[in-house]
Amino acid sequence: MFPDQLTKALMLPTRGHFVGIDRNNRLFTFVFALFPGLLASGTSVSLVCAFLWALISLVTKRFAFKLTGPDKIVAWCVTFYVLVTVFSVVVHPNVENGVGYILKMIPFLAIWTVIPRLRAGLPDRLLPFLITGSGIGMIGSLVFSLVQIAFFSSRAEGGAGNAAVFGLFTVLFGSISLLNAHSPSRAERALAIVGFACGMVCALLSGTRSAWLVMPFHFVILYWYLRGQSLPTITNVAKVVGTVLIVGVVAIGAMKVTERYNALETDLVHLDEQPENISSLKARLLLWTGARLAFLESPMIGYGPQNRMSIVNQTLDRPAEKQLAFSHVHNGFLNAAVDGGILGILGVLALLAAPIIAARMKVPGPGRDFATAIALLLVSGYVITGMFGIMFGHDATDAVFVYLTIVICWIDGKSAYVSIADVAGHARTDAIALHA
Repeated sequence: MFPDQLTKALMLPTRGHFVGIDRNNRLFTFVFALFPGLLASGTSVSLVCAFLWALISLVTKRFAFKLTGPDKIVAWCVTFYVLVTVFSVVVHPNVENGVGYILKMIPFLAIWTVIPRLRAGLPDRLLPFLITGSGIGMIGSLVFSLVQIAFFSSRAEGGAGNAAVFGLFTVLFGSISLLNAHSPSRAERALAIVGFACGMVCALLSGTRSAWLVMPFHFVILYWYLRGQSLPTITNVAKVVGTVLIVGVVAIGAMKVTERYNALETDLVHLDEQPENISSLKARLLLWTGARLAFLESPMIGYGPQNRMSIVNQTLDRPAEKQLAFSHVHNGFLNAAVDGGILGILGVLALLAAPIIAARMKVPGPGRDFATAIALLLVSGYVITGMFGIMFGHDATDAVFVYLTIVICWIDGKSAYVSIADVAGHARTDAIALHA
């Protein structure tokens, strides 16, 4: 049974130094994949804990500091973003208000210590837990969403506490779940498809229109990855279940899309008829205008994240009672432009390039294709949703981006796909290998 295989694959049968490290890597990856839709803040807390524990382990020489050449390039891309952010805080006024932004950089530094920790375990063993955890997490997220929609809110937020972040995560991890569609295990294939469907429904229920824009791009990426795989024959039962799932997603999507389209139509009407009414669309247009003007006034180093919204409101010249009460300008690139000018934009571009570099610098093989698929899903999701909302600077979005980049670095280009059943079958020999 699949639950027994999952338990056996997660919990190696014997004890030992490297056995414990490898087991904890598997557990961490699995639990991390569950978190985004169910308890988004858990991603940042768990990543910081993993970073600090790995740092202590490196200092005490529990495992070696191993980074490949491509790993170092990726790590420095991420670190460049950190350095730019810290620089933009300390060179501008109100530094005391920017301490929080500096502390938010801690998860990004995890790339230097967590990669060596993952490499202390066995290769090829973490990906099944990432994908399986994503599928299970999306099923749980749908249950969470349905309860919210039924009793508490018009838009699902899951455990993210924010509909926009929830929409991004469910599209991303729902898509990652479908990467298991070619698994030889029937249970894993079913979980992949159901997890994908649940993720898409959750994104629709979130009402996050920018997340909906991500879907067609993810469909293309998934088609590119899966079309070269040896997909199992689809039974008649699977066809019926798949048809029901598709009809269900379309039906739920049609209702939510109609609702959000009507909201957008109302906002467009208010732009002309009620210009003083600050709708969602109006607020974004004002924020983008203010951010653009602020950037043009200080294009090189910006104003620092601690001064972001005060500068934007000042640029818009709005009275105190009508100032925009947001924490960011709802566009990741404009956010960076106001915070750090051209340097800030370069920092964000370096960060977005990191997972692509990590994937494409690998030796050609199944592992590189898998890494490329995850990297494209990750970057496209963040860029598209980040054009209309938050990209970085949110604890959960930062943690998810960093850990998926770490996993992409860890993947070996030549490694073949392994399923949970395969890992469970090798549990005892894996333990012996780790002891050796």
